[in-house]
Amino acid sequence: MVKEATSPTRSRAVGMVLGGMTQIRVSQSLGVNIRTIRRWLSRTKLGRSLENKPGRGRKSTITKIAKIVIAKSICKRHQSTRRLAKRLHSKGCPVSHVTVHTYLRSTLSVKPFKPQKQPKITEKQRMARLQFCKDRKSWKKEEWRRVLFSDESPFELYPHLNHQNDRVWAYKQSQVLPTETVKFPSKILVWGMMSYRAVSELHIIPKGQTVNTDYFVREILNKSLMSTMQRQPEEASILRRKMLPDMSRAIFQQDGAPAHTAKKTQKWCDNNLVEFWTKETWPGNSPDLNPIENLWSIVKHDIQMMPTPTNVLMLENHVKLAWSRISPEILENLVSGMCNRVKLCIKRKGGYIGK
Repeated sequence: MVKEATSPTRSRAVGMVLGGMTQIRVSQSLGVNIRTIRRWLSRTKLGRSLENKPGRGRKSTITKIAKIVIAKSICKRHQSTRRLAKRLHSKGCPVSHVTVHTYLRSTLSVKPFKPQKQPKITEKQRMARLQFCKDRKSWKKEEWRRVLFSDESPFELYPHLNHQNDRVWAYKQSQVLPTETVKFPSKILVWGMMSYRAVSELHIIPKGQTVNTDYFVREILNKSLMSTMQRQPEEASILRRKMLPDMSRAIFQQDGAPAHTAKKTQKWCDNNLVEFWTKETWPGNSPDLNPIENLWSIVKHDIQMMPTPTNVLMLENHVKLAWSRISPEILENLVSGMCNRVKLCIKRKGGYIGK
């Protein structure tokens, strides 16, 4: 749509021409088409105003009923412009989806948004989340620095793209190369742990291996976790340094996965760890309270910047490389943010807070 010139611009253009400037120079100076300037001059010579006449332009085809229907659709689900246009047509108000879109954007000043997905939280889980946060609402950054956050995460060989973020600037669609996808991509599952200053070595679960209680205790807790807890170097890379300056104050955290909450797992933690959050402590279905979820997202974003892996071994190497490149500042910021997460969860009465 061509932007109309303002009244001062029109008067100035006419004045510049009448003052002796050529029409071409005025056109170049003001960025106005020379034909438009000639039209303004003609109107001035005829004694007509340079202002646009009221009521000019194409009249709106949206009736009063249509405006009411469109206004009531705001903030409701499944209200695409095509669906609204179809509804209006059935009510005897035939308008195009483009007209509906223009009315929503220009007249009502609303924008289209996609609903954000979030886990469904039961009332019991909501109360558990609220109680967990209330018990720790007075915790400062120093208390949260004691916690070792752990979790498993899948990584796909051909992950689904986030169409909200994946954008390619080009002159036309044919210049954008398509992204190949597969129906059932190969994937790997990894376990990791983080503190405010370091991360564990990643444990990659073998293909076809189910993370049951026996495997979790034998391979992850007995080996990966214990080797990480026994680190000694105070100053080294985040994959080698001591997780906390004083490991005697460490609190081990894990979510409510069956292998984590099994009696055998809970007993192992009770016998081998100084302190850990039992299955009754950490609220179920609470990935938004666990900062390691954000860390997984950072790792996945880093992998997207690398050459596309073509096999599982290459994917594993990418994941390990991205994990090793996590900066201490990121870890510090994620753990420090727990104070705000807790406050927000309490404010929302145990509801989902996002990541």
